[in-house]
Amino acid sequence: MKVLWIFNHPAPYKIDFFNELGKIVDLDVIFERRKEDDRDPAFYYQKVINFHCEIINSLRFGYMNNYTGKVVKRIKEKKYDIIVVNGWRTFTEMKTLSYLKKHNIPYIFAINGGIIKANERKLYKKIKTKYISGAKFYLAPDENSASYLKYYGADETKIRLYPYSTIYEKEILNNLLSLEEKENKKDEYGLKGKEIYVAAGQFIPRKNDAQLIKIWKNVPDNKVLVLVGSGSEQKQYEKYIKEQNISNILIKPYMPHEKLLEFFSISEASILLTKEDIYGHVVNESLSQGCPVIGSKNANSSTNLIRDGKNGFLVDILDEKQILDAINSPISEEMRKNAISTSKNNTIEIMAEKHNSFFEEYLKL
Repeated sequence: MKVLWIFNHPAPYKIDFFNELGKIVDLDVIFERRKEDDRDPAFYYQKVINFHCEIINSLRFGYMNNYTGKVVKRIKEKKYDIIVVNGWRTFTEMKTLSYLKKHNIPYIFAINGGIIKANERKLYKKIKTKYISGAKFYLAPDENSASYLKYYGADETKIRLYPYSTIYEKEILNNLLSLEEKENKKDEYGLKGKEIYVAAGQFIPRKNDAQLIKIWKNVPDNKVLVLVGSGSEQKQYEKYIKEQNISNILIKPYMPHEKLLEFFSISEASILLTKEDIYGHVVNESLSQGCPVIGSKNANSSTNLIRDGKNGFLVDILDEKQILDAINSPISEEMRKNAISTSKNNTIEIMAEKHNSFFEEYLKL
């Protein structure tokens, strides 16, 4: 089958997925712009193998918005069995969706996740509903995201859930590292004998690392928090850590995917105290290395993948005692094994196969 997929930017996790999906279907992908402006340059890499890729030079507005009529032009030029529009927020996506609706061209609407906004303006809800409703089929990564689609006009019977992953099956840790192996790896980072807790992501207000740093003042010295990433709040973090004389917090720059997985494998747990995440890939990445997750209930990946007390802890960011209790809770070998077991059901390969089954179902409608 011939499939066209429209997505904002060539994020590495999407490239991996498209390469896997391209083994099964004849796949064209149009990226609306070369990158999002708030991403670390190291976030991007190019390794297109199994699909045809076109990055369009669109007019750019802000860190992610853009406009081009070239997507509609491509739809006019080529015949596709399936058209997937991955989102509605950019002017390009709005134009494309409007064209498909106007000309009664069936399409699939896909999202990477979604959160219903409390006290949302009626006008904004109306705009969302206009663009989200009307698809022949919908793809969402979890139940919360499916509820988001329903809230904005999607037909519930047409929504299908897919496992959202950035992990290949071969990347999942087969066996937990021995204590000796972990300590040898920790020694490479100057952290031998320490319990490592890692928070990986952008240093921006939404990710809420500022709260985590303040909480860490009350954590025993043998537990070291390692913040991995970059962003606008880094200097603020460094200043606070120095002023408060907190000796068990380290800040490390963005780590490539493979290096971050290795770091998870030697850590006690990873922590995601986000105020809001439409999904949050770091949860499954952490679980894949036998590293339980202390995850905010405000991340869809947390509520989708974490089983409280089994492979991690679900926490309310307004309850700092609950967060501290989770940090101070012992991490058992069983929890680590449960983490790996969860990730085995959420791989890029399974994700691609699931999409193919949805495509086959879609074509029979």
